[in-house]
Amino acid sequence: MVGRAGRTLLLAGALVVASGVIAGSAAAAPSRDSAHATASASSGLPSWAIGPFTRYRGNPILTPPTVPAAATDWEWPEAFNPGVVVVDGVFHMLYRGAASGNYSSIGAATSTDGHHFTPAPGNPVISRSLPSETHGVEDPRLYYSDGKYYAFFTGYNGTTTDINEAVSTNAVSWHQIGPVIDGTKNAAVVSDPQGTPVKIGGHYLMYYGQTGGTYLAESPDLEHWSTVGAVNPHFPASYQPYEFCVAVTGYRTTARGATHNDIDLFVAGELMGHRSWYYAISEIEFSRASLMSDTAQLHVPVLFPRAPYEVYGFTPHTVFMNDIVFYRNQWWMYYGAGDSTVALANASLRPGS
Repeated sequence: MVGRAGRTLLLAGALVVASGVIAGSAAAAPSRDSAHATASASSGLPSWAIGPFTRYRGNPILTPPTVPAAATDWEWPEAFNPGVVVVDGVFHMLYRGAASGNYSSIGAATSTDGHHFTPAPGNPVISRSLPSETHGVEDPRLYYSDGKYYAFFTGYNGTTTDINEAVSTNAVSWHQIGPVIDGTKNAAVVSDPQGTPVKIGGHYLMYYGQTGGTYLAESPDLEHWSTVGAVNPHFPASYQPYEFCVAVTGYRTTARGATHNDIDLFVAGELMGHRSWYYAISEIEFSRASLMSDTAQLHVPVLFPRAPYEVYGFTPHTVFMNDIVFYRNQWWMYYGAGDSTVALANASLRPGS
């Protein structure tokens, strides 16, 4: 998320105040609702939006060590911003650990119940091994397709950020490809509810970027990416800063409802916070017929910081997500809380059609 590498780059010219919220300014088109978006009576959400979400009572589910040892000092004092995918009943997680001095690495953990995770013994599994990563590898997104895991994350060299990629057959041993898109961050590959990337128009698609630079890229093979063009989320200036997070297609929001084949893109940022939080999470919709200009957006967050582990931390008043997965008839949103710990929120399918 914006933390560390991104905070330095994105917040030049913005004011960070003690409560953890920020103010910035730039011109943006006014937001609008889709004419076809009918609200659910039970949730207040339009038919295309996923939610509402409920925090897991056992949060936070992953925390940094209280007293770091040689094997865990890479994730102290913060462990946060995970990517998760479920394969054969196992939850595979990649998460960001930030060591003293703000140098980040990526560790792995697994779970069979989605609540209790066991870190991999060889952590970190993705380290700062390439020239584009000398100051950190951050905020992993995790996907699975045809027997292979794909991780997209931010590579930070101390000055600029890139979208870097790594591939694996077991989610523990990773081959680091390096930058696949330069000078940006926040890879949201369009995927099905199980975290498997899907092709639209013969290509895999990726929404990426943050305030002032959001784009769509395409790939024939999930490893070679080219930018198609700029994406207009139609956010007003008061929503800044914001970042793209997760893109889902082929999903349902209600128990007996139809499958939505448009794209639900989760975003995080100031959004409609009116300076009451640093980052909250919301959603916007894209049509397959109009991939670069949103057709609808929420004007409320589906998750905003209010729990103590979200209000306090390295970055106060902050929640940020990298992945979402549908499993056991509910949505599992793993997210970073306060840039310090990992938490979980779930959403069931809403009743009705």
